[in-house]
Amino acid sequence: MELFVTDLDGTLINKDRKVTQKSVEIINNLISLGMNFTVATARTPATAVEILQDLKLKLPVALMNGVLIYDTKELKYIDIKDINTESTYKVLDIFEKYNKNPLVYGILENHLWVYHKEFEHAYEYNFYKERADKKLKTFVKVTDYKESVLKSNIINFVAFDEYEKIKRIAEEISKIDGINVNYYRDVYEDCYFLEAYSSEASKANGIKYLSKYINYDKVICFGDNVNDIPMFELADESYATSNAADEIKKIATDVIGSCEEDGVAEFLKSRFE
Repeated sequence: MELFVTDLDGTLINKDRKVTQKSVEIINNLISLGMNFTVATARTPATAVEILQDLKLKLPVALMNGVLIYDTKELKYIDIKDINTESTYKVLDIFEKYNKNPLVYGILENHLWVYHKEFEHAYEYNFYKERADKKLKTFVKVTDYKESVLKSNIINFVAFDEYEKIKRIAEEISKIDGINVNYYRDVYEDCYFLEAYSSEASKANGIKYLSKYINYDKVICFGDNVNDIPMFELADESYATSNAADEIKKIATDVIGSCEEDGVAEFLKSRFE
């Protein structure tokens, strides 16, 4: 049995951050015919649920690069890979060393909280503004990150900045046991995006968790950026959109149409014709 898994940004959704009506119709029709289809994304429930609302998904999704397994219909956290307090403090110390204020994500009582300080750049504020009014996520301005750690299960750190600063921070965080860190050029803004989370989490591990819901013997995945590498390495077949990063294209089974051309949906349509 085949399982199809797609990334969102730069893959299934376009530059307007939407699944086009064409893609919705194609994918929903194939799901109704028995296609096993789900999503693995860096996004949180707060934005992913809204983006996916028109898709008739039957399986849970892997969010925040596999940190979360989430039921988009019941709005329920199924599995959470959090970061222990000691490692959390070490990550915060590195951000403080570089005078960088990250977004710190935590879960408390089935709700996502994001702790932050002042924003330094416009693109940080833009990220916040797009997400600040979502019902599944609450932003909280703090004076001391470490006090917030005691309130929630911390699951993720996000930061935006110029390449050199992000690279230096990521290199230091990568030395902490139990932490994964990725950084890459942001899809929408002229900056680099960093995310750090539990080493037990990845899109690949998120896909493996789905074996509790479906017996599959083949994984076909779609992606565009370096955080998709773990699931590309796991997959039996992997397809990069034409707008994807070169690192992804090099390891992909093939390259398909871009996220602006309904590349994933068109591939699936031709696959089942």
